[in-house]
Amino acid sequence: MTKLAATGHNAGVGDGGVFFGLLALLVWAPLPLGSNRVWAMGLLVLAAVLLLLGTVVAWRNQLSSAQARLYLFRWPLGLLAAMVLLAWLQTVWLPAAWVQVLSPNAAAAQMPSEWMTLSVDMFQSRIMAALCFVYGVVFLVTVLVVRDGLRLERLAQVLVWSGVLQAVLGAALYSIKAQYTIFFNDVSHGRLLGSFINPNHMAGYLCMCLSVGIGLMLARLGHQTASHKDWRARVLAVIEFVLSDKMRLRLLLVIMVIALVLTRSRMGNTAFFAAMLVVGLVAVVLARKTAPQTVALIASLVIIDIFVVGTWIGLEKVVERIQETEVSASAGGKSESIEVRSQPARDALPIVSDFPVFGTGGGSFYNVFMGYRQLDYGGLFVNYAHNDYIQIAVEYGLVGLSILGALVVLTLVTVLRVMARRRSSLPRGIAFGVAMGIVALLIHSTVDFNLQIPANALTIVVVLAMGWLSHTMKSGKLSRTAANEQGFDP
Repeated sequence: MTKLAATGHNAGVGDGGVFFGLLALLVWAPLPLGSNRVWAMGLLVLAAVLLLLGTVVAWRNQLSSAQARLYLFRWPLGLLAAMVLLAWLQTVWLPAAWVQVLSPNAAAAQMPSEWMTLSVDMFQSRIMAALCFVYGVVFLVTVLVVRDGLRLERLAQVLVWSGVLQAVLGAALYSIKAQYTIFFNDVSHGRLLGSFINPNHMAGYLCMCLSVGIGLMLARLGHQTASHKDWRARVLAVIEFVLSDKMRLRLLLVIMVIALVLTRSRMGNTAFFAAMLVVGLVAVVLARKTAPQTVALIASLVIIDIFVVGTWIGLEKVVERIQETEVSASAGGKSESIEVRSQPARDALPIVSDFPVFGTGGGSFYNVFMGYRQLDYGGLFVNYAHNDYIQIAVEYGLVGLSILGALVVLTLVTVLRVMARRRSSLPRGIAFGVAMGIVALLIHSTVDFNLQIPANALTIVVVLAMGWLSHTMKSGKLSRTAANEQGFDP
């Protein structure tokens, strides 16, 4: 196997159109209500099929190189393939005797028949299985077509700009307190929503885009250690920084932070700042050579975003929401209590006990939960568990939860190794952003359901792929403009 085949850097592959299609899909996915409608999910499936076909056509003469490149990502691809197979297995007609052995309660929940499915809501499970196919295809296409540092940087830039688009759109609608009906849904912009229905999902999306942006910012800091003793040189350096790509990127991050604060999402804001501090501390420990730049960036983010932007925009309102949140409903807090928010997840635990291995079927939570729910949740409409861990365990069983857990843990370990061992600035920066995005979503998922929103699930799949790309990338090249700022030519 040649080095060319092993790394997949093959200039003869004309997959530029596929790469552009991937970028367009990432920008499109959040726009139609987070793609959380059946027709929007259908468009995602169509886009995934077109991307897959385009990739096959582009690589038709380089099959050995494609095989060698995909072998580098065999573990995440294998886990995603296992998840897709599990989702489809839930919808396959099986002999009733098999279902009674594999999932007795699923058999008991269905009408007596010679053939049954592991899912108790086959039609919803087929939709979720199609989405699992989309996520698997997008991961495969991402790791196959993003073959160098330039494309990886552009991918990160598009995620940042998509986050800014959502922030600007959300701010415009929030400023006029827009109210309208779209796709048979009444939408009120009393909090910043972007193109989502739920501000918490907007916050989750911004957390991922911000994490990637911060990683890109770290990559562009590079290894600058030059000191300017002359005051004129210092002034010139400041002016160059103000006019540089780094400054423009920093302003884009500020815009997204403003939007995140305006979502008033308690756990969204908490998850973002907690992930930034935790991963920042880990980065300082793992990469001591770049510790000063990392500390400086994290400090600037905290100081500017919290004390300046937060004070101006109203971070205190988020703090007030957190302070008004009581542990129990009886305490009389003005905001929804922790007890009320977590009650659906606690009530759903018996479902996991009744369907422990293969779950109730993807997308079946709402119908199944009707038989387990309590009478009152303080006015909270419950069609999700408000806890991604519990909902995944309910719908896909402990098997599905283990598969996804293994994928996340392996990715997190991989990016931490990149942060500790790689010298190139782009892989280290992207690894930082991926780690931060994972930690933020892990925290946010304890009280919300971002992974049930197709746009957010698709985005985190691409972020995970970026983590593996940072590990396998042969050369961590920045764009020519960014590279020139650091004093070298890509």
